[in-house]
Amino acid sequence: MSYKPIYIVEDDQGIRDCLKEYFGSEGYPVFLAEHGQAALDLLEMSSTPKPGLIFLDLMMPVMDGFIFLSELQQRHPMVFAHTPIFVMSARADTSQLTVKTTGLVKKPFDLADLAKIAAKYCGSSVRW
Repeated sequence: MSYKPIYIVEDDQGIRDCLKEYFGSEGYPVFLAEHGQAALDLLEMSSTPKPGLIFLDLMMPVMDGFIFLSELQQRHPMVFAHTPIFVMSARADTSQLTVKTTGLVKKPFDLADLAKIAAKYCGSSVRW
């Protein structure tokens, strides 16, 4: 089975590494970005597949999740419109978001919850 790619946009290297190891071991193509600008750079590389799912931290250096979402909507409207985006945040209030996202994953997160999201949007034989 071919799985859609997962983009993990997160400044915490430990979280990035953990998610890459987990999703990679499940067969998902995983692309990592330590901030929003790095994620936009990935999207603009012709050799990088478009995401099937984006897990997005809000509070990051260089370009935070809020600006990333705005830039994604402007620069890549088709990706923005057709890609599920799950915000990962310890903040209970995401009212500052000016664009619609698919959902919110509270930090600290349960890996099983992320696995369910990936299975729903990127395909999986794993049943939780």
